[in-house]
Amino acid sequence: MFVTTSCGDDDPVDNSGAGAGSGLKPTIVTRYANIREGAEVEADDVKKITISYNVPVVQNPDAKITLNGELVTGQKGTITAMDMDIPVKLESGKEYTLIVPEGSVIYLKDANATAAEFVLHFKTKKGAEATLPANDAMSVTRKLGFGWNLGNHFDSHNNGKPCNPWDNKTSTEELYKNLAKAGVQTVRIPVTWGPYEGAAPDYAIDATFMNTVKKNVLWAKNAGLNVILNTHHDEYWQDAYAAGGNDAKNTELKARIEATWKQIAETFKEEGEYLILETFNELNHNWQVPNNSEFRIMNEWNELAVQTIRATGGNNATRWIAVPSYHASPYHAMDDRFKLPKDAANKLIVAVHCYDPYNFTLANPLAEKWGHLLGGANDEKAITDHLNKLKAAFIDKNIPCYLGEFGCSNHTTDKGNRCREYYLEYFCRAAHFAGLAVTLWDNGNPGYGSEHHNYFTHDKGEWAETDAEKLIKMMINATTSTESSYTLESIYKTAPAK
Repeated sequence: MFVTTSCGDDDPVDNSGAGAGSGLKPTIVTRYANIREGAEVEADDVKKITISYNVPVVQNPDAKITLNGELVTGQKGTITAMDMDIPVKLESGKEYTLIVPEGSVIYLKDANATAAEFVLHFKTKKGAEATLPANDAMSVTRKLGFGWNLGNHFDSHNNGKPCNPWDNKTSTEELYKNLAKAGVQTVRIPVTWGPYEGAAPDYAIDATFMNTVKKNVLWAKNAGLNVILNTHHDEYWQDAYAAGGNDAKNTELKARIEATWKQIAETFKEEGEYLILETFNELNHNWQVPNNSEFRIMNEWNELAVQTIRATGGNNATRWIAVPSYHASPYHAMDDRFKLPKDAANKLIVAVHCYDPYNFTLANPLAEKWGHLLGGANDEKAITDHLNKLKAAFIDKNIPCYLGEFGCSNHTTDKGNRCREYYLEYFCRAAHFAGLAVTLWDNGNPGYGSEHHNYFTHDKGEWAETDAEKLIKMMINATTSTESSYTLESIYKTAPAK
């Protein structure tokens, strides 16, 4: 867990809130490793052991890091300066112990600040993940892991204020601590900025609102979470359909997009790589199939947002940026008309949403059954085929791709909720095998029926429904487990029947 930090400085300090300039020695905290304690992994898939810290680090030249008693050497992380990579060559069917003695890892800016001892036990196997590529895309998605959306909290429909139409909560630092305690690795914070913007040409964002959003980002950071921050439900003014048919309108909207992202990027430019900025949410025109002009505008606006963020400098010059397809649709992301922006940093993540099949996850009314034993002979195959196509289109080509939203509404019948549990486990495990990170939609809407997604309370992060803890733990395990016996086939055998 991170200690308290001062705004605008990534250096941790003591809990009194004194800054790095106070003379207090920073505390180095181990956040996580890419291999979990006690895990069983495929030897051929692990080329390096990555340990992530809360500040930029380097190896002490005098360090004696060992793997099964043999000296190994750490290097600067390929994904972020807060990581240390230890190249390894593993053999199948062996048990391993990695020991990083106290003092082996030091703060980049102060060699007197050292990390405590870190010990990792794991073993190797021959398993189902052998087909997953060991590339940077996989490193990014495994780091994101299982994520959670603070949905409909800072985002608003129809230009409304305040931006909390469903949860009616005031978020606290405890929320993010409890998310981390539960095993969540990433929090996506959707924000509608438009209602808090002033008039053209500056479109100045209300300072109080900006500070509230930043406070939540820093709370998540201090809890050791990755954060994804976007423009969400600003589609009420981000009219790609109108822009596609009217150059003057496009120029007007591009000016506002640039002004909006410049302010967001300037606010967060010094934050570390735990923070990912996501350009848009689900640009759409009445959810109709986009035409060529809409694809063109989506590409153009993504490019503008990325270049605007990069131009602010600081850590924005090299941080990961997520870019969605039109509708954030996986189908449109795999359409040849969708183009990734040019990016000198080459650090873009494709963001898509998936609520397939719609009639079971979101529709009103909801279908009450899903799975082969209830007549859906190809239900499971449709999920694996879909996610594996994303794997082939992006992960296999070393392009990170993550599911910024997925989920299933709380059903009204026992049968429906048994199918919901089965669906969520199967979906998460299939995403894991496809190398995709997942971010669960949670709008804090209690009860049953369409658009009821309620797991954590949005104020303190307590369990919101009687089955929430069970489902969250199940989904985290399905997303992250490396147990060779935990396969899609083993889940398939648990499908609910009549």
